[in-house]
Amino acid sequence: MNHLVRLGLIAAAMTAFLGYLVISHASARSSGTEVVLDVRGYDPRDIFLGHYSLIATELQQLDAAALAGDDEFDRGDPIFVMLAPGDDGNWRPVSLHAERPDAGTFIHGFVRSSHRAASAPTEPRTGEAGDTVTAAPEIWIRSAFNIERYYASREMAQQFEARLRELNPDGGNGVRLILSLPPNGDAIIKGFEIDGVRQIDRLW
Repeated sequence: MNHLVRLGLIAAAMTAFLGYLVISHASARSSGTEVVLDVRGYDPRDIFLGHYSLIATELQQLDAAALAGDDEFDRGDPIFVMLAPGDDGNWRPVSLHAERPDAGTFIHGFVRSSHRAASAPTEPRTGEAGDTVTAAPEIWIRSAFNIERYYASREMAQQFEARLRELNPDGGNGVRLILSLPPNGDAIIKGFEIDGVRQIDRLW
């Protein structure tokens, strides 16, 4: 086998592998459950990487004590967050799990940090800390789900930046993240909804 034939076979194998990745990604994106999350923050600038977003949603910081399921997590642990849609169409966390749930719609991520806090209640008449009543604990889980960074075109980045500077009468910003959740819970960003208008990313 001469050198050119060997290079041709290597190039064909690499092309086939890349094609497989693209097709697998497209299949997972199209077949997954679509969920919509409120965008809480967005940073569209980076002098080295160009226009991209650091997207903030309520999934990044969760109070495990206020949610059903597990509440013992350490840094680096996998976390599965069960989601459910609200009346406004936004999906929100309802329970946390250390292992993959058998059913339901969930997103899979990893724990960045876990912090447990509780403040001692005060006695109303004296202002001193109470001895017999314990305040409800807060167990804050900071997690990442591979949806925190989104590369945007210049036009999209400018549109995000302008829109997120304004708030609607209800306190929202009119921007929602559209995800596809395949059965394994590994989220894929499909696009965004801005003031009710869907903008779905094109794969090709």
